[in-house]
Amino acid sequence: MKLAFDLRDFKIPVDRLAPQEAFRTRQKDVLSYRFYPTRSENLVILYHGVGGDSRYLCALASAIAKAGIAQVVTPDFRCHGVSLGASDVIAANQLEIDLEELIIHLKMKFSIKSMILSGHSLGGGFALRVAASDVGRQFSKFVALAPYLPESFHALTPDLGGWIFMDKDGEGINVNYPEIFKSGEEKTHYSSEFVRAAVVPEDLLFRLHKENVSLCIATGDRDEVVIGSRHVEIFEGIASGVVLEKGLNHLTIVSKPSVILSLYES
Repeated sequence: MKLAFDLRDFKIPVDRLAPQEAFRTRQKDVLSYRFYPTRSENLVILYHGVGGDSRYLCALASAIAKAGIAQVVTPDFRCHGVSLGASDVIAANQLEIDLEELIIHLKMKFSIKSMILSGHSLGGGFALRVAASDVGRQFSKFVALAPYLPESFHALTPDLGGWIFMDKDGEGINVNYPEIFKSGEEKTHYSSEFVRAAVVPEDLLFRLHKENVSLCIATGDRDEVVIGSRHVEIFEGIASGVVLEKGLNHLTIVSKPSVILSLYES
């Protein structure tokens, strides 16, 4: 299956890439993240999507920190980064547990007064999942970039941009990663258990309305994977801002940070 976008057009600015750091959870798992410092007690936790890890978010993360808006942490989901290769057959609440473990670790290291949870693609979907949960009450705001929603929301393009395709069970995800770009550090298959632990519940909108969260959604109008116009329809009246960014696709929504920096301001 051919990709609808050219990965050669997406460059990671390695000169701005923060070093990978690791921490041990109380479950004795080792997970990783990258930290972008600035003189602020605000913190943005920014999750990646499928196929990649925290590295590809460095343009956005470094721009937020450079602007002095907030410190930024880009976690690697478990089974990415230092835990790449670990089994992704996980409990339904495991990723929320990992997030809480990360927060405990960060609060022991840094001065933090306010937190924003954000994510891109599947990471954006996870941010919405947390927003609709008790864990979300620790955050002052949520920013979801091109969030991946289950098929029942009718917000996915028919071929998902050629980037991902579903397992026969309709829940697991395979990533169409061209061989020329593979380094051996990418994850190309996600079990149905992992996906279920990351995606939003079917009653997402009811829960978001009940929790009355501060939420912003941004999607490019040229996104090849998700349908931005559907995001506008779905989240109108629930999100404080639903933005359709002109000329941006599924990857450039995070590689051209100047367009969306204002979403992270208090």
